[in-house]
Amino acid sequence: MSTGAATGGSSPSISFFGNTPLSTSRAIAASNFLAGDETISIIPSFTYPETIGLISGQVGPFRAGMDTEVPLWMATMLRRRKLAKIIPPSWMDVSVLKEVLRFERDPKEASFSPDIPFRHAEISQAILSACRAGSGTGGSGAMGNGGESEVPNADQVKL
Repeated sequence: MSTGAATGGSSPSISFFGNTPLSTSRAIAASNFLAGDETISIIPSFTYPETIGLISGQVGPFRAGMDTEVPLWMATMLRRRKLAKIIPPSWMDVSVLKEVLRFERDPKEASFSPDIPFRHAEISQAILSACRAGSGTGGSGAMGNGGESEVPNADQVKL
């Protein structure tokens, strides 16, 4: 991390790609972008029998009601269009997150919990945001089309 003095400012900046410093907002945007390639399971509400070639690899085929793995960016896009339900990763369960919190607060532990991925904050924010946006309620609950919660205890899953 370098200081903004090199760029003439007083705020800190972060270097992601070589020596070019990024502002904090651009660093957050870059981190969100990189998290978009994480794979996640969805249950599509449509059928598309062919695979789709992406830069990151093949996804599909899609069969209504059958789970499939897609990049996070595609899962959130399909969820917002009400074409799929997101299956939350197991680490987003409240009991797992409580155990992670206990582990990371333990002074004997010298590292981060291995139970959550590196970009867990970006992934969970994207999932919760997509579930809220696709609910049609405009509220803060992460509800699916039928009223059941896609993210159990979404109000307790905090960033």
